[in-house]
Amino acid sequence: MSKDLSAFAPPPNHSEVWSAQKGTLRCTALRLRDGSLCLYSPVLGLGEKAKASLAALGEVAYLLAPNHYHHKGLKEYSEAFPKAKIVCSNGAQPRLEQQTGLSFEGLEQLETLLPEACGFAEPDGLKTGEVWLVVKTKQERLWIVCDSFKGPKGTVGHVGQTVEMLATFPTYGIKDKDVYAAWLARRSSEDKPTTILPCHGSIVRSTQLAKDVVSLLVG
Repeated sequence: MSKDLSAFAPPPNHSEVWSAQKGTLRCTALRLRDGSLCLYSPVLGLGEKAKASLAALGEVAYLLAPNHYHHKGLKEYSEAFPKAKIVCSNGAQPRLEQQTGLSFEGLEQLETLLPEACGFAEPDGLKTGEVWLVVKTKQERLWIVCDSFKGPKGTVGHVGQTVEMLATFPTYGIKDKDVYAAWLARRSSEDKPTTILPCHGSIVRSTQLAKDVVSLLVG
């Protein structure tokens, strides 16, 4: 497995979102209203390819830790982008600060800079303070998620059709399965996701995602 991230590249049909991979791990970049970038789940191994591709896209202004487990790359990225603010959900903040020794801000200021077609989603029933980014366009509905789902194995840039559940997620991620299942069913019905950019595995793109994500949990 490569020690460094690949260059950032856009997923299908999305011009203001880019992702880079190191093995099965993914970091996603989102362009904000002011032209700067937010990096969702910074992955340890910020090599020259990733740095060069980010420099061509804009200034990195925010580092978003998507739950209280995904923090190993934060120190490296905070040194590479010293002006960037490090943010997370309120639920993830206590453990993240304890584990990293870094200071975190909430999501409020970042939320004001999200593109018009983008918003946060904080699933009910979890115990890791996970936060998603939901991006909506005329053609697509994109979920950028952390540990809630994963994609199949594949090479960098591969797009699969089958969404999977991370093996450790039911034990380490879910606090109340019934609450989470109800929230997920409601949210998938509202958003009708067509693409998922997970932190683990390949991109997943399918017209059946709204049903598939729920069936993973309820059988």
